[in-house]
Parts: sequence; C-alpha cells; structure tokens
Amino acid sequence: MKHVHPWAIGLFALIALLVSACSGNGGSGTTNNGPIALKFWYTQSGSQAVPILKIVSDFNASHPTIHVSAQAVDVGSIHDQFAAAAKSGVNAPDVVRIDDAWIAEFASANYLLDLTSRAQNTQDFVPAALASVTYQGKVWALPDTVEFPVMYYNQALLNGAGLSQPPASMDDLATDAAKLSQGNAGQYGFATEGTTLFVTPFLLADGGDLVGSDGKTILVNSSQSVSGFNRLVTMIKAGSVLPFNPQSAFSDAESNFESGKVAIIFDGSWEASTLLQGAAFQGANQNNFGIAPIPQGTGGDIPRSLAGGASYAVYRGSSNPDAAVTFVNYLDAAEQQSAVAQANGTLPARQAAYTQAVLQNATIQSLHGMLNTAKARPVLKSTTQLFSTFDSDIQGALTGNDSAQDALNQVAQDWQPLLANG
Repeated sequence: MKHVHPWAIGLFALIALLVSACSGNGGSGTTNNGPIALKFWYTQSGSQAVPILKIVSDFNASHPTIHVSAQAVDVGSIHDQFAAAAKSGVNAPDVVRIDDAWIAEFASANYLLDLTSRAQNTQDFVPAALASVTYQGKVWALPDTVEFPVMYYNQALLNGAGLSQPPASMDDLATDAAKLSQGNAGQYGFATEGTTLFVTPFLLADGGDLVGSDGKTILVNSSQSVSGFNRLVTMIKAGSVLPFNPQSAFSDAESNFESGKVAIIFDGSWEASTLLQGAAFQGANQNNFGIAPIPQGTGGDIPRSLAGGASYAVYRGSSNPDAAVTFVNYLDAAEQQSAVAQANGTLPARQAAYTQAVLQNATIQSLHGMLNTAKARPVLKSTTQLFSTFDSDIQGALTGNDSAQDALNQVAQDWQPLLANG
C-alpha cells in the first residue's frame, strides 16, 4: 500500500555502503568463534530503506557479539517467502518485517516466537497497534508503524458549496456530499474505494462491527452495521458518490480526488503524501488539502476505523532467539522509530517516538491527533479471506443493485465457514 517516491542518486551510494556494512555469511549461527550471525528480512525499499540499514549498522557497531545481515524482500512476496522458509526451516530469517494481518496465521502455524515476556516497554505502544499483534492473549511481534483510514477533503470545493468545515458527523457527510455533487459536470461530493478498510467506518459509525471480541460472533449484518452501511448506499442512490467500478474503484477515488473532481474520500493515513501531490493541491492550492477524523454516527465518539501496520517478528525456529530478541527490541525502540519517522514520514507505533522533531512534519502532526479514532483489525487466521469476501459481496450494493441488508447478509453467510476455522 506504500508508494515509493523518487530519490536522489546519492542515496544509492549510501544504501550500497550500508548493505556492505550489514552483510554477513547469511543465516543464523556463529561465524567461526566470531559474533552470533542473524538474518533480518526487511520490506522498505529505495530511500525508505536508508534509515533501516543505518539502524542495522549502528546495532552491529554497538553489539560486537552479534552481527545482523540485512536482506531486502519485496513487500508483495514476503508473506509467501517467509511462510515457505519457516515451514521448511531452511534459510528462514531470524527477524522479519510482516503485515499485522498475518499475525494470527503465522502464530497459529508456530512460525513466530512468543514475545509477551520478552518485548520491552509494551505500554508505550499505541493501543490499537499493540492489539494488532496480540493473538490469544500473547504478543507475537513488535509494532513498527500504525496505519488507519482517515477523511481527506478539498477545502476549495467545500468553500464553493458554502461549507466552511469538513463534516463532523455521518449526517453532515450525506448533506454536504449532496451539496458538493454536480453529476452532470462530473463533480461528486464523495468517492469510495469499496474495500473493507474504507467501508467499515460506515458500519462502525452506528455502533456496528465485523465480528465480536470472541472472534466467532458475526456482527457484520447486525442492525447497527446495516444502518451504517445504508448511509453509504443511500448516498450512492442520491448521486452524491462517484459511480463505483469494481475494477478501478481504488484508482478512480484517488485520481478524482487528486484532480479536484471529488471533494471527500476515506483513504489510508499512508496515502497522505501521495494525495497531496495531486494537481488540485499544487502551488498556492496546497492549503486546500485537508485531513480530518472519520465522521461520527449515532455510536458517538467510538473507534471509527480499523488500524493495521507493519511489525517486526522473531522466527520461532531461530538458532539464536535471545540475540534475535535483543536486536528486535533495539530495532523497534522509540529512538529508532523516531529516526525512521523523520526520514520516511511514517507513523510510529510507539507513543514516545512522537518527538518534537517528528511532529514538525505537518501531516504526522495532524494524524497524531487521530490515533485513538481507530481500533485493531480482527486478529484472526482468516482475516485476509474475511476481507476479500466482504469486498466481493458488497459490490452489488455499491453499484446500486443490492440493498445494504442483502449485501451484508451475504457477507455473514459466506463468513460462517471461515470463522469456524478461526
């Protein structure tokens, strides 16, 4: 979900230098009576890899009995690569950066080391971030970043419709979207990407949810969930939402917002820098770019979106678990998260990492105040399948063919066998 931006040619030289400093014999073990050798797989690329490799280099310099070899793995393939290596026990990394959505899957497969009693300063984590790596009461990874949906808006378009502020409630969103829409001119008040992360805020708004805290009770078609989802469906039928195309909804929503054809969207906190590059926000228009919390529904000031992010885990089969834990605690400390945030513009998962230097980034400062508006995604083995099923089953409602109730009833029916297996 990350966008990698162009970087200066000089950074390649720095990356090459750091990789050289971090290189080792590959794999875990000892190096001929030398330091303990650890293998670390990371997913940051391009310029975003620079601060990660510096952390590894600094660790190696300050821990002479341990040497970490860092290896870049594509974010799109690391799930399958780690699963295969962990299952076979061949060439698996000691420490790996993974998406929080995989925590339950990997923990239940015995691929991850239990860090409950080994992780340092867990009370410092943003609550949603810590909950995202907690499965069956145990902590299986250390949160690195926290990400969640927020509301983006174009203040110039709001001004043109006589609106001085972005909508604070779901009722306001519907009213404002109607005022902002001129379908015959290709102008719309709202656009949806139509996926679980960006539709769930509507379900949560009126007190609904996806599943219960037991991970088995289906709440996606509860009366509260249907009420919230029907808000979006009603907006669609009123012509206040950019027409939904299942094949291109993501790019449609973002591109039309960036060009000034859509006034408001729900999108990920990680997309802020990309959206700000849109033509509608260039030059003197940059101040028209706005970020605000997801509007409230009848449920009030409750978590309004689902949080996720990336975390660092230790492979359960590591030959040197103590050394791996030492490294992962260093890698994930507030000082390191702060340095990465300053370099990459990411949202740290540790509260102490939001230093004055980090908060000088205006986007991070805005998002920092919204951290408590999100809660963890369901931490289940079937989370990925649950989300993909939801995305598919609600398309009929988003295209105006199904009712909110019928669509969510279909989701609930298709979720039953998935939740039966955890």
